[in-house]
Amino acid sequence: MGVSPRSEFRNHFELAAYRAARATVGRGGPGVIDPIGAILGGLFHRLSRHRREIILFNIGLAYPDLTAEERERMALRVAHHFGRSLFGTLRLQRMTPEKLVRLVTVEGREHLDAAVQSGRGSFFLSAHLGAWEVAALFGGLNLPDGVGFVHRPLDNPLLEAELDAFRLQFGNRALGKSAALRSMLGEIKAGRSVGILIDQKTRLRDGGVNVPFFGRPARTHTILARVVLKTQTPVIPTFAYADPGGRYTVSFGPPVPVEPDDDVISLTARYMAVTEAAIRRRPEQWLWYHDRWRELRLGSAKE
Repeated sequence: MGVSPRSEFRNHFELAAYRAARATVGRGGPGVIDPIGAILGGLFHRLSRHRREIILFNIGLAYPDLTAEERERMALRVAHHFGRSLFGTLRLQRMTPEKLVRLVTVEGREHLDAAVQSGRGSFFLSAHLGAWEVAALFGGLNLPDGVGFVHRPLDNPLLEAELDAFRLQFGNRALGKSAALRSMLGEIKAGRSVGILIDQKTRLRDGGVNVPFFGRPARTHTILARVVLKTQTPVIPTFAYADPGGRYTVSFGPPVPVEPDDDVISLTARYMAVTEAAIRRRPEQWLWYHDRWRELRLGSAKE
């Protein structure tokens, strides 16, 4: 059976709900919306049994020395973070570029400046960590042609158009996920930069390979490594963390090296090692609710 088409009523209702939330919640300062977001995040953690099982398994896999009580405390911190992030995203979407810049502390600015001065495109490697939207928006403001990013459009075309207009204010553009490889090559050949996140699980038929991630094999997309081996485009690690008081830290690292004997698997593994190091810096801000090691989790449940 096919998927039922979305009704126009549903599309318009969701757009209206989004605008209402942005106009109300988005107006609040962090002192108001952060505690509410943390409460809602904690509520989600307690009510969603399936997601709670996933996050506790993932944290135990990555941090095997933690006790059950310590894993639960860390999981709750993750829930609080993403509850705050939900409201923070609405607040972010009311910001002007000038205001966002005032809220950002930059680390490794020299790596961003070097990418700009090179006059060629770069990849900005990020993850579902901290405030990853801020990394894209801040990068877009500081690169001559902004940042293109690969993503799956929302099912609601009205909401997608609304969010796309917001991204354009910061010089960013969305690249279609259905033809991601062709889009990325086109951007790089034109001298423009691309942001990409490869920390989530992908399917084998979509180009996934197993590489180490927190000491366990994790199926990861190879698209970044394939393009880099073909074009020798520099990859700049770029991670944004949420700080207290509604502020952010955006961290740029030196380009990830490419060795003469690298292949797709070894280079993908190196990107994931860089990503893991960024997550370990503030582990409570990574999306541990994602079922990254699903096969291991289900195998463990059967034992």
